[in-house]
Amino acid sequence: MSSWSFDVPGGVVVAALLAAFFALVIAWGIRELASLPRPRRLALGALRTATALAALLLAVQPTWTHERLDAEDGRLAVVFDVSRSTTIADDGGDTRRVRERALAAAFAAEHGTNAPDVVVFGERALPSTLDDVAAGHVRLEDDTRIADALRVAATSDVGAILLVSDGADHGGGALAAAIDTGARIHTLALGSPDAPRDDAIASLAADSVGFLRRTAHVRVTVRLLGASGERTVRLTRGDRVLREERVTIESGEEREVDLTFVPNELGRALYHVSIPVEEGDVVPANNDRAFLVRVVRDDLRVLLVAGQPSWDQRFLRAFLERDPTTDLISFFILRQTADMTMADPDQLALIPFPVDELFSEHLGSFDVVLFQNFDYGPYDMAIYLPRIRDYVVRGGSFAMIGGPLAFTAAGYAETPLAEILPVEVQPRSTPESEAVTSDRFQPVVAEGAEHHPLVTLLPDPTGNAEAWAALAPMIGLNVVRGVAHEGQVLLRHPTQHAPSGEPLPVLVSGTAGQGRIVALMSDTSWRWGLTTAGATGDASAYERFWDRTIRWLARDPALEPARVTTDHESYGTESRIAVSASLSDARYAPISGAAITLTIRTESAETVTTTEAHTDAHGELHAEMIAPSEPGGYVLVASRRGDTSDLAEEPFVVEASGAELGDPRTVHALLREIARATGGTATTSASAPTLASLDTRRVRSLGVETSRPFAGVWPFLLAVMLFGAEWALRRRWSLR
Repeated sequence: MSSWSFDVPGGVVVAALLAAFFALVIAWGIRELASLPRPRRLALGALRTATALAALLLAVQPTWTHERLDAEDGRLAVVFDVSRSTTIADDGGDTRRVRERALAAAFAAEHGTNAPDVVVFGERALPSTLDDVAAGHVRLEDDTRIADALRVAATSDVGAILLVSDGADHGGGALAAAIDTGARIHTLALGSPDAPRDDAIASLAADSVGFLRRTAHVRVTVRLLGASGERTVRLTRGDRVLREERVTIESGEEREVDLTFVPNELGRALYHVSIPVEEGDVVPANNDRAFLVRVVRDDLRVLLVAGQPSWDQRFLRAFLERDPTTDLISFFILRQTADMTMADPDQLALIPFPVDELFSEHLGSFDVVLFQNFDYGPYDMAIYLPRIRDYVVRGGSFAMIGGPLAFTAAGYAETPLAEILPVEVQPRSTPESEAVTSDRFQPVVAEGAEHHPLVTLLPDPTGNAEAWAALAPMIGLNVVRGVAHEGQVLLRHPTQHAPSGEPLPVLVSGTAGQGRIVALMSDTSWRWGLTTAGATGDASAYERFWDRTIRWLARDPALEPARVTTDHESYGTESRIAVSASLSDARYAPISGAAITLTIRTESAETVTTTEAHTDAHGELHAEMIAPSEPGGYVLVASRRGDTSDLAEEPFVVEASGAELGDPRTVHALLREIARATGGTATTSASAPTLASLDTRRVRSLGVETSRPFAGVWPFLLAVMLFGAEWALRRRWSLR
């Protein structure tokens, strides 16, 4: 393979401009010779032309490049498209997959035992055999990724690839990948190049999270192929029609429709968008698409009750108020119900604490309730403490923050809250010297709590311990007897011990029924912000701690100890599901080396299928499952083998079509371009070649030779001599 180029900036363009310039120089020089006799005109014209040509060649430096190639026989790889789009019968005959299986059978009969390499692909590229493809033993995939398949097939000894596909790769990159393989690629197009008759919901986009009683949107793209007219786009949940829109669409065009709906129930909800199936529609399955929405409250409602103004109260209230997603109701008490007033209550700026309104009428509307250095006694709250206990047991979240009015001083040991607090509070009769410490101390992350999100300032345990050690120390601590109700100590005092003999706890988390509890036995966490910032310039630890604490109490899914995920939210029937999980126990210790049962259930909790996998040393696992054969909403559940309780779950949708069938058109132009760019041939299933007729030669380079014939000193001297000869003759014949 040989080629010419010009070693000058700008390449051919600059070379052409220089050639035009020297042509003008030649023309101007010849024009001056009009008065000379013919022999002298010819001599000077020839010298001027030779000089200009030599100067041009020296300026542009023509470069000849020759690549020496060697062709040798290589192996043949056959790549079969097994994506879901091959199930389409777009010309009224057999489906693309039926034709593909027939081709595989013919190839197998032709080659016998000397079969080529075989790769099947959809969203993955996997080795296979002609017999398996011919028998239909290859599972359908939900995507088409030609580029990945070509890279897998192009091993070092493969000289040519036969790509059998409908070309319906809408991800791009296939042509560039084909050229990069270095192999000759022959293509065999499945299906008709003409667009099939099809009405389809080509795509839809909906938020995975919706807000209760707030308008939500789903954007639907409808496409008509081979027909025009009006279509009704319908949004449904179950048997109930939520919204309908009529749109007019021309053949080959798309229309986007924005459908609105208002979720009115918390939890997961399965919705469907559909258009009617018209006669002649070759892919009726893509007329219906489903999506899941997790319905939540739009704001996190937090009730903060503080016993008195303090730095701790000021910082926590300011932090919660800065968060736009938090709806904060806060009280700090300056006036008690027993305070005597000499004025009409309506004229007082300080209102009494609205105990009954908060704890009788609105308690259930809060996601988190915080008692900060708060004594319930002066506000006649004893009758409401059972309500707070029951609120937590039913799934609410509660935190008690220390101070001189909290824990022992308030007498919480004798109240129903003692049944849910994760610490054992000392009785009110305990002397103050034994109920509160006033020392300065650096809290330490407790053993076994390194992975708990409340104390994970940094992901690395060593770095996390160093981060805690770098914070400003706390001052003062409420002393509790010890841990209660299987609470987990997260931070402890570095030296002192509780009356039970355990290290004195500083921060303890726990659960009660369906709810979560946090007990922080100090009112100086604000020092992690203000004081630490003064020493290090970094005040972020305070906000990170309280952000994670509030989110953990409110059950943020990202902070759950066990999580299981699927690689997609939506699948076609019987498609492959890639499952990943990160599993820890309730105390956030990784569940390592354990047998885990993965179960797919219907929304009514009926088991569809199960498989087993094992976690690694970090509690991670990866597995594959097969989607159910019936469309609908499903839940993937992870649990320990033999344990009836679930560790984690993840919802997903199964559709009759899957995203792969959103556009049933073939893309034969892509296949032809791949073949042309790599020196292969492009055929169709109607005129399929034999494998023996395909050129499988593998061309390898033996090296590249580059030559610049006008780069040496002799071409330069020749140009100088030509210029000198012309100059001498012009002087002799009395020309300038």
